[in-house]
Amino acid sequence: MALLGYRSGCKVGWSFYDNEDEARADAVEVVKQRERMLKDGYDFGYQWPGSVAKTNDREYGECWVLVTP
Repeated sequence: MALLGYRSGCKVGWSFYDNEDEARADAVEVVKQRERMLKDGYDFGYQWPGSVAKTNDREYGECWVLVTP
């Protein structure tokens, strides 16, 4: 099991994974989406789609989070 869940926000979303390898593998496609959207002038606020970080989430516990567009 890799993807634990997803949360959406007003400019970006967050995908939660149980391991770093799966998060980084999915980040490759997210970076492509980010670059297409940047060319169209989309503003992601202070978030950067494609970034992966280890976190301790209130719902999923220790996991990896990927910022998505």
